[in-house]
Amino acid sequence: MENFNISRFGKMLRWTFWHDKNEFVRSQLQGLLGLTLCFLFMHIGASMKAVSLAVVICLVVAYVCTASNMHYSMKSRDDWRALNLLPASNIEKFLARYLSSILQGVGVVVMIFLADIMLYLISLIFIPSSAQLIICHLINGSGYLERQPLQEVLGSMVSLTMLHSCYLAGANLFRNVKYSWVFTTLALIVVAAIIISVLLHTHSSQGQLVVPDWIEYTICCVIIVFNYWLSFRLFCRRQLIGQFINH
Repeated sequence: MENFNISRFGKMLRWTFWHDKNEFVRSQLQGLLGLTLCFLFMHIGASMKAVSLAVVICLVVAYVCTASNMHYSMKSRDDWRALNLLPASNIEKFLARYLSSILQGVGVVVMIFLADIMLYLISLIFIPSSAQLIICHLINGSGYLERQPLQEVLGSMVSLTMLHSCYLAGANLFRNVKYSWVFTTLALIVVAAIIISVLLHTHSSQGQLVVPDWIEYTICCVIIVFNYWLSFRLFCRRQLIGQFINH
């Protein structure tokens, strides 16, 4: 079987989205309810600036952690067996599962905007004077990003993409579909603590260590590529084990 065929990949995508539809709708409705209640309570007891900050945090978390939901609908051995028996290559299966997780992230963004609209309608009914769309507040404050140097904005995007790739690797490394993001977060905390301790030791023994920006970007890009490669290899390993069990 050839590694990638666009027609076969399209069928793989249709199967993936059809398989995930019930879990996708359920999780998005839960997210809409949770976000609406959260924004409502914050809107009552906090300023619009605080609510807007909460929205930005939700968007960042959705982008960073969405990859940990790569296998969110694969909750039983039957699901994995069905995926394993599909007539598609591993790269097609991997990309289909990854795009499904990206769709989850897009769904979170949509739910944030819907929760914002629901909060606006509730405010119009009960407190008309405080009715305001959070998205409008964010757009009005978007000039803050425009005032930031382009290098810092790109650096932030590269850093967030690196974290995104770490959660993708965690989704394929840890077998617990529901809590893979927890294990990945704990692993990142441990790694960050080790790196910080090494840097502090280097700083105390050799003085301040200055690393050029291009080296930092290069290291981040290498980590991103490695995490995607590792994720695919771990996915292939799981598929190989599944083939052995099925036979």
